[in-house]
Amino acid sequence: MPCDSPPVFSLSAWVDESVIVDRGDRFGTYTMAAAIADPMDCADIRRQLRDLTMGRNGRLHWAHESAKHRDAIAATIAAADLALVVVIGAPMYGPKQERARRCCLERLLYELAQCGVSEVWMESRSAAPDRRDVRLVDSARRKGLLPAELKVGFGRPQDEPMLWIPDAVAGAATAARLGEPRWLLVFSEILSQHEVDVR
Repeated sequence: MPCDSPPVFSLSAWVDESVIVDRGDRFGTYTMAAAIADPMDCADIRRQLRDLTMGRNGRLHWAHESAKHRDAIAATIAAADLALVVVIGAPMYGPKQERARRCCLERLLYELAQCGVSEVWMESRSAAPDRRDVRLVDSARRKGLLPAELKVGFGRPQDEPMLWIPDAVAGAATAARLGEPRWLLVFSEILSQHEVDVR
């Protein structure tokens, strides 16, 4: 009787974003971040992230964390078996936010495909914006920028702690743009960063 086939190795990515809104003295930026991991090896990462919630609201959210707690979150992420990808779109002005998202998402998905990712989970924004993202994915496939087999779906951070990671990484990238690079530097060994012009 033949042996069972070994499990096929695969990579998944979880994606979230952070925005700096433009104002009189500076233009805005749109940042998208992804955390890449073997989906079969995420149970311990999820447990460590849940341990950091300290029972508050059941999830981590970078924008609501103290600087000290951000230090602990960043250290936990940096120690995990992950790769991180950040794409920053600029300059972004108020009316161009969705355009900036499209530019960043197209580049991010391309980079994830180059890394061998086969499944991408994005934080769901709501039905209509999710449909816009699906249309962009379909367009990128038609252009040959993405492999046909790359799967893209949507998740909720209340249900999936892996989505807390790109939230933190995008937040750290935004903090660095605003003059506080300490958390982004923690990720330097596992992070690749790309910039795109918002057309």
